[in-house]
Amino acid sequence: MRYDIVIVGGGPAGLSCAITIGSAVEHDMEFAKGKKVLVIDNGNSDLKSAKLNNVPGVKRGTLGKELLEDIKNQAKEYSCVEILEDTVQKILKNNGFVVQTASGNTFEADVVVLASGFKAFDIEGIELDVVENPLSPKPGRVMIKTSKSYEALDKNANVVENLYVAGLLAGFSSMFSCAAGSGVQVGINILNKYAGKPIVIHDVP
Repeated sequence: MRYDIVIVGGGPAGLSCAITIGSAVEHDMEFAKGKKVLVIDNGNSDLKSAKLNNVPGVKRGTLGKELLEDIKNQAKEYSCVEILEDTVQKILKNNGFVVQTASGNTFEADVVVLASGFKAFDIEGIELDVVENPLSPKPGRVMIKTSKSYEALDKNANVVENLYVAGLLAGFSSMFSCAAGSGVQVGINILNKYAGKPIVIHDVP
């Protein structure tokens, strides 16, 4: 099955990216018409074990697992967004990307977003420049080097076009707002490329 965008990871970054793109499709923006987004999530987001006291707009004491479920439901409100429980094992570049999962699913996509967290990166296929995450308070956490637009770099420092990295895996701090904001920015960067110019998605009462 083919999607325009496959997002690997259903935590704050991945879901925020999906919501951003979904909102552009819902606004019927010409460059976003008909775009389909698939989020593939293995269910291991660290947000599930969090209690949130310092997230703007979120009630103090909110449990991370409850907020994560709310964000998933928000993403599902966009008909162009699908969420699949599975684990991505391999990503190949072949006239776009081919994404293979542990359960045997294969998907094709024009754009892939890696938002699978910073504990490890063991997806096979494209050889990316994976280094230690300097903003992690714990040792052994990783990030993928990226361009200024958050497209991944391979081991020769070449940009892998249309392969984006978001959240902690892009080197952001392990804070909800940092991860979510990163996902939003990657979503906007993808939409900017579709539009051929900088865009924003604003609503008014």
